[in-house]
Amino acid sequence: MIIIGSGVNDLPDSEYVFSSVSKIVNQHKDKFFQENWNGYNVLQRAASRAAAYDIGFVPQAKETGKTSFVYLLEADEISASDIPKDAFVVYQGHHGDVGAQYADVILPGATYTEKSATYVNTEGRPQQTRAAVPPPGAAREDWKIIRAISEVAGATLPYDDVHQVRDRLRDIAPSFAHYNVVEPSSVAVASLGLSTLNKSGAKSAKSLLTPVISDYYMTDSITRASSTMAKCSVAFSKGTHRPDESEFKIEAHA
Repeated sequence: MIIIGSGVNDLPDSEYVFSSVSKIVNQHKDKFFQENWNGYNVLQRAASRAAAYDIGFVPQAKETGKTSFVYLLEADEISASDIPKDAFVVYQGHHGDVGAQYADVILPGATYTEKSATYVNTEGRPQQTRAAVPPPGAAREDWKIIRAISEVAGATLPYDDVHQVRDRLRDIAPSFAHYNVVEPSSVAVASLGLSTLNKSGAKSAKSLLTPVISDYYMTDSITRASSTMAKCSVAFSKGTHRPDESEFKIEAHA
């Protein structure tokens, strides 16, 4: 079994690494791909990445022209250099994190505890949640915000409730038809992907495999808003002090 961390994508040698590993897997395909067994995996570090790939939500070719409008959909892993100069920025999110600092307009979304939603874990297993508490104030579920914008923009999306959204998910990715079930890997699709990687022909620049996460306790907008996680960051990341449980209090994120 081979597991590659998605952080490899951030390296200048990423194509070379994937090409080299895929050649090994291709030579021993009968061992890596068997019934109920997929021995070649990429472990995603972003919670939403697996579902995004399932529905084909992937980056497109970079625009060469000037960008005048930027829509940040819960995009908090950005910096000022990522925002084009003089662009109008809309931020949709819930914890008012980094992305909100660059926004001209903020559309408050709902957290995972405030909405009935569909998620896919790193295993590729679709899961469904139910709202524990209602969103505060003017906050709305993300699909409702996008649906309202589509109506104002004159291109109304045909979804009036969450069930219609889930029906569309199943149309795009049949794996969403069954919750708590992992669809078996397709050897044919895996072979096609391996062949594509093998043809990359990339050469190694001998870059170092450096960690892409500098602070484990500050990896998303919710943990960055937590005073407990802030204490963990100071205590464990810098190694100056190892606190006991009595120093932490239980927090609830509504």
